Amino acid sequence: MIFFMDEQDYKNLITVYQNKHTNLINQVIALESRELKYRQTIEMLSNNNNQLNEKILQLEKKSPRPKKPAKPSDGGKF
Repeated sequence: MIFFMDEQDYKNLITVYQNKHTNLINQVIALESRELKYRQTIEMLSNNNNQLNEKILQLEKKSPRPKKPAKPSDGGKF
């Protein structure tokens, strides 16, 4: 079966392609906007994490850890 398209078929086809194109472009724009938001959130959380790690290091330097008490030796006796 051979299908021939007339002028109206071509117009309809072009209209459908234009609508699909517009819909896909809108979806891509929305997804890229969402991706940008997530990247910014990741960057902010990463910066916060780095700041907290630096603060931990500063606090560890200010207050040295207590030394572990030596275990009493029994002199090898049971």
